[in-house]
Amino acid sequence: MRRALVALALALMVLSAGRTGATAGSPQPDPATQLALIDQIRAQLGSNLADALAAQQQLRQSLEDNATQQAQVSAKIEDAKAQIAVLDDQIAQDQQQESWLSERIATEQAQLRQLARAAYESPGSVLVMLAESRSLSDLFTRVSDLNVAGSRASSLKSSLDSDMARMQALLSKEQADRDQQVTLEGQLTAQLAQLQDLEAQQQKAESDLEVKIEQTRTEMYLLSRQSAQLAQEVTDMLQQQQDAIIAAAMQSVWAQLQLWLQANNVGQIPTSSGHSTKYRFIWPEPTSLISQGFGPSTFWFEPPYGGYPHFHTGLDLVAPFGTPVYAADDGVVALVGSSSSGYGNYVVIAHAGGFDTLYGHLSAALVKAGQSVTQGTVVGLEGSTGNSTGPHLHFELRIGQRPIDPTPYLPPGEPSAFRG
Repeated sequence: MRRALVALALALMVLSAGRTGATAGSPQPDPATQLALIDQIRAQLGSNLADALAAQQQLRQSLEDNATQQAQVSAKIEDAKAQIAVLDDQIAQDQQQESWLSERIATEQAQLRQLARAAYESPGSVLVMLAESRSLSDLFTRVSDLNVAGSRASSLKSSLDSDMARMQALLSKEQADRDQQVTLEGQLTAQLAQLQDLEAQQQKAESDLEVKIEQTRTEMYLLSRQSAQLAQEVTDMLQQQQDAIIAAAMQSVWAQLQLWLQANNVGQIPTSSGHSTKYRFIWPEPTSLISQGFGPSTFWFEPPYGGYPHFHTGLDLVAPFGTPVYAADDGVVALVGSSSSGYGNYVVIAHAGGFDTLYGHLSAALVKAGQSVTQGTVVGLEGSTGNSTGPHLHFELRIGQRPIDPTPYLPPGEPSAFRG
């Protein structure tokens, strides 16, 4: 950071020297004009510094959320490993049982073959039995015992075969369960690696932002010692750099959502009984007015997007502070977050078909992550948290991480309670 400040000081010296030579013969602004320009630049620098500090807080919140998610994924990985170990032990025990059954079946089969061979090779055995019998009753008893022995051997073999079939089915299921746990472990490990990559990006953004904050503070300190034009050039440079960093900080919310979606399959969500039959969404604030639409913006506080220096990625709806905010569609709450910049207090809901909606600048969120909601569920209350100039709701729709104008999916006209 110290090297960055030294570099900034050198750049100021070079620019100042160049500016002095270039303007030696040109008229200088009067002191009052110079002072007014410097005050204006100081206000811009102060605004930049406030935005940067707010974005820094949001990055730190994102890092905390990332750490929480990493801990949850790590715990799931350990659970999967424990399940694999239990299944390995069970499979080993069942394989021993299967081996014992195989040996028993082989023994019984050998005994049955010996009995059959003896009967085949000694066709006179019945006559011998008849000769040795002391009475007709004794003969019946001997023949009955032979039949019983053969029947028991055959029944035992059948029972062992049935046990073997059940054991093989059990082993097959256990192996399938183990394969499923191994696949899950692999998916969770990949997800953990993505979270760690995101963490590294967030840490770098936070470090870069810290440098820009110090540079801005230094520029504010040096402002009264340099020309207004030079100060404006440095301010504009810092503004552009901070805009890029703040935009990256805002994007971290959607990166976090992408990881949540990878770990949680929303799938097909059954349509709730009171859902609109004509429109995909309802107005999240039926009694509000639209204060800003979707698309390119002239407001300096809107982040750059799609090649535009300032772009509004949703709809701003104005209603009295504390007005209930409703879920526009059935879905699952993916994220509930809070920061002093950007979206402020926000709720993100994942819907079927890859649709995701965000409700920002809330005074309070009234749902929790993982909660299923139906169209019309109150998810929060209107507020003015984050990057906000007054109470309003920022309603944003994204499809596949891309901001989309939500108006084609809403009842036409101004916000209303119409469902259709």
